[in-house]
Amino acid sequence: MNRPAQVSRMSVVLLTVVVVVAVLRYAQDVFVPLALALLMSFLLGPLVDRLQRWGINRAVAVVVTVVLAFAIIGGLVYIVLNQFTDLARELPQYRRQLRHNIKDLTGWVRLGYSDTTAAVSEFTEEFQKASPPVSPRVSKVQIVNPTPTAFESLRSLFAPLFKPLGTAALVCVLVIFMLLRLADVRDRFIRLLGQRNLRITTEALGDAAKRVSRYLMMQTLINGWQGICVTIGLTLIGLPNAMLWGALTVVLRFIPYVGPWVAAAAPVALSFAVFDNWTHPLLTVGLFVLVELISNLALEPWLYGNRTGVSPLALLIAAAFWAWLWGPAGLFLAIPLTVCLVVMGKYIPQLEFLHVMLGDQPVLEPHERLYQRLLASNREEADDLLEASLRQRSLAEVCDTVVLPAMQLAEEDHARGSLREAKRKYVLDHVEQWADELIESGGRFHGKVVKPVPADLPHVLCLPGSDRADEIAAKLLAAVLGGEGIRARAASRANARSPDESIKPEVVVISALPPDAVVFARYVCKRALASYPDVPIVIGLWHARGDLQRSRQRLDPVGASRIVTTLSGCLAQIQSGVLTRSDTAPALLTAQNPSTAVEPLPRGRTSA
Repeated sequence: MNRPAQVSRMSVVLLTVVVVVAVLRYAQDVFVPLALALLMSFLLGPLVDRLQRWGINRAVAVVVTVVLAFAIIGGLVYIVLNQFTDLARELPQYRRQLRHNIKDLTGWVRLGYSDTTAAVSEFTEEFQKASPPVSPRVSKVQIVNPTPTAFESLRSLFAPLFKPLGTAALVCVLVIFMLLRLADVRDRFIRLLGQRNLRITTEALGDAAKRVSRYLMMQTLINGWQGICVTIGLTLIGLPNAMLWGALTVVLRFIPYVGPWVAAAAPVALSFAVFDNWTHPLLTVGLFVLVELISNLALEPWLYGNRTGVSPLALLIAAAFWAWLWGPAGLFLAIPLTVCLVVMGKYIPQLEFLHVMLGDQPVLEPHERLYQRLLASNREEADDLLEASLRQRSLAEVCDTVVLPAMQLAEEDHARGSLREAKRKYVLDHVEQWADELIESGGRFHGKVVKPVPADLPHVLCLPGSDRADEIAAKLLAAVLGGEGIRARAASRANARSPDESIKPEVVVISALPPDAVVFARYVCKRALASYPDVPIVIGLWHARGDLQRSRQRLDPVGASRIVTTLSGCLAQIQSGVLTRSDTAPALLTAQNPSTAVEPLPRGRTSA
């Protein structure tokens, strides 16, 4: 797709996003109940399906589930209102103790900056003396409102309740109909998106429903457990209205990150006003910290881990966005709605930017990340990435999937003229330094022990094809072979052009990176065959793509015995012992088994 078409496409997507956000903003009275009903359907859907599998009629299962859910919600609302009324009635009794504690705290703080306070007071007095005189007093006019009628009093009393009660009733009705007609709603949604997208739409709906349902169910269990622990703990501490704080903990923990601490702020402040010592406030703080640590470090990773698919930074941004869009309701809906957006970006190409911006999956392959770190001259992060990869996989696998592909990206960019020679030299310098360190350590990383190998394994000479990148690839191969206990030596480019006949290797491996890998491999192979006529020669076309049979036809006449495309494949051939001095039949060996196969690069492929 040409650039004008891409710009036009992005403009259409951006305009669509702006229109959708504006509609959601100004029609929130409609979309907020709809979103709440949809999330309630995600939460209650698995329970309805379970009851239906037990033989209960779906309509009965839906009614039972909805009644149970709203009974629990109503119970929480009743507890909160009742306990809050009791707290408001008892609050004046805590005023004296609160003043006393504040006075003590102020006295402690004042000891540290009493001189500063005196200076500020003196400055304030001088400022007041220099202030202009106050104008003469003007008589105030007082407006007295008429006494409201009985109807106006009732309207002012019940008007604030109309909107939340109406929203709750609408959500209840929508939940019942969504659960009753869930299959029909899904079919209509699929038909709306088009029957050609039947498979993708089905996968997207299933993925979103699975993620959101699991998150809501597990979060509800964790919040309920934490609410019970807070209620019991505050009761043992002796803090009044413990059930109120437990219920608020259950509700407010649905708000990402800040919700738990908002729930803890009120009881901590109340403990400071109720008790005349510091022990009980500290116990209150310790209780919330303890239960939050247990939830974050044990329960959440165990029950659902990071399966929402949303990165922590994106979750914070999404919470702020949904709070701006829909107010407090947006905070509660932030995570589920963001999960739905990430799933849409995963399956809809036009919305892929949502999956890239909000998702928690790496958007760059390991070799691309290494190349980017080197382009940014960030050697520390590049070393950390290599070390992390080596802790998970073998040296041969890391070279095949991370290091060599990163070098290939640099070579391709340099061949296209998009990478300056100085930056290419910096990238190759770092990789070569890393290869030299591996060779000095015998191909071992963090003290890995060399595996016992047969004593009759051949001595291997690794020759570079043409340039410095090929020379570094030869060093990496020598490090891989050395790590497996195989005698290997990496020659320089000068030795590759004029091989030393005094060296008696038993296998020669020529390393060549695309592009133009075959051309230089043919040249070096002729030289090596002249110097070592009875030695099998292996051509390593590292990560070559395209018609490898054609490459074989070009390399057979110059005496190549094997053609491999991965270091793992080359290592497997040498370890198997099939390469001997009598081995003169050329063969094409790419991925010998699943363990040596290399995933194709997502882009930047260049045939040999």
